[in-house]
Amino acid sequence: MLRFFSIVFLICCTFMTYTGKSQFMFSVQTGLSTPSDYVNDVYNTNLITTPDVSGQLYRDATRLGYNFGARLSINLEGNLYSYVSAGIHRFPQTDIRILKPNTDTLLATISTVQNVIPIEAGCSLYLLKKSLGLYILGGLTYNYITNTTEIKLPNNTPQFPVEKDPTNNRVGFSGGAGIDIDAGILAAGLEVRYNLINFIGRATEEQNKSFITFNLIATFGGRSSK
Repeated sequence: MLRFFSIVFLICCTFMTYTGKSQFMFSVQTGLSTPSDYVNDVYNTNLITTPDVSGQLYRDATRLGYNFGARLSINLEGNLYSYVSAGIHRFPQTDIRILKPNTDTLLATISTVQNVIPIEAGCSLYLLKKSLGLYILGGLTYNYITNTTEIKLPNNTPQFPVEKDPTNNRVGFSGGAGIDIDAGILAAGLEVRYNLINFIGRATEEQNKSFITFNLIATFGGRSSK
């Protein structure tokens, strides 16, 4: 872990030495991820049926998560930039209770944590680009979604046949706006974005899974091509 942060620190220092004429911008960001109701819908269904047993699924409400990531941007022309980014969004533990249909008989409880790892390519456009900047941005995302699960069974209950630690790959998109202040060697700001992570490739009963992020963002070396 120390080695990882050391590498990040060295990269940040390298980008801070660039002049304002550099065509590239390197940014890091972190903040809160506010999920929709279906982000923790691990099995994308409310009913699991097998030849031996059936279970009705009842999920806890999703909980506020957090994220961090990095972005590399290049100035295309004037106020228009292209970027690639990667990060991770983590959503805290919630429970899924599986009950025998039309009864209160508990068959299993599944504790689950979600991690969403998006890789994004997109564009940003500055509407105002002085010491104070205002911009909009959006792009397509490839999302690797992991679910860590722990299955808890009542006494004398056989193992319920559900997949452990399911993973998914989905294509989505994001869009939002931000504001920043450029201090020369560093630009700092606030960014708000809507993220739909399963626009393409969802399962038959799968609902839209989305979250809104509120992030602090720091760009080393300031903005390029002022």
